[in-house]
Amino acid sequence: MLRVRPLVYTADLARGTRFLTALGLTPARDREPDDSCAVFDAGSGRVALHVCTPGSEEHGTTALAFEVGVVHEFARRTAEAGTAVELTAEGHGPAARITAPDGLSFLAHAGPRDTGAPASPLAVLALWYTPDDAAAARVLADLGAKPRIGSPAGTLHAFRAKNGGLVAAITGPAAGCGLAFDYEGDVRDLVPRVSGAGFDHDVVEESHGRSLRTAAPWGAEVVVHEAQRDVENPTAP
Repeated sequence: MLRVRPLVYTADLARGTRFLTALGLTPARDREPDDSCAVFDAGSGRVALHVCTPGSEEHGTTALAFEVGVVHEFARRTAEAGTAVELTAEGHGPAARITAPDGLSFLAHAGPRDTGAPASPLAVLALWYTPDDAAAARVLADLGAKPRIGSPAGTLHAFRAKNGGLVAAITGPAAGCGLAFDYEGDVRDLVPRVSGAGFDHDVVEESHGRSLRTAAPWGAEVVVHEAQRDVENPTAP
C-alpha cells in the first residue's frame, strides 16, 4: 500500500483549510489525534497541514511524505529494493524514514487502505526538486511507485502511487519539495470556488493545457494542472 501525502507547514490552519477545501479537497474521516495537524483527501492522494509558529523557518514549506500499510513491511521491502530506510517513532506512531542520495529525508506513516473519500477529479501531485532526478526516480520506484510520464529532456520523472496521489522528480539546483495538483477536467471549473473563498488566482494557457495558479495562504504558489494521459499507457485514466 502506498499513498502520496505531502505535509505543508502553516501558521494559519483555518485559512489553509479554507484554501484546500476551495480546491475541492475534503477533511479526512480518520482524524489526527490532536489539533496541530489536519489531513485532507483529494480524489487521489492526501495533503496534511501542520501548524507551526508564525515567522518560523518551517512556515510555508512542504515536506514529501507517504502513507503505507504495515510500516515495518514497507521498510523491509524498500531496503531490499536498494533504498536506505530507518524505522522511527517520529510524529504519530511508528514511521519509516527514507533518505535519498540528494540528502532529502522524508517519512512514511501507516494509513488506511480505504480513505472513504468521495470521488473527485483532483489528484495530489507532490513535487520533488533534485539535482539528481535519476536517483530520485530510483528511490520512488523502490518505494513501490509506478512510472507515469517521462520527459525526453530528462527533467521530469512522474510516478503514480497505487493507493492514490502522484509524485514527480524534477531537475533543480537543490533538493526540496512542493505541492501541486492534477485535475481531470477544465481547471476553469475551480475558479468560482477559489475566487469565492478569497484567494488570488490566474488561469494560464500552456502548450499541454490550462493551469490554475493560486496564492496559498502559507505563501507559496500552488498550481493545478489539467491532467495529461500517461505517455507509456495512453489508455490509462
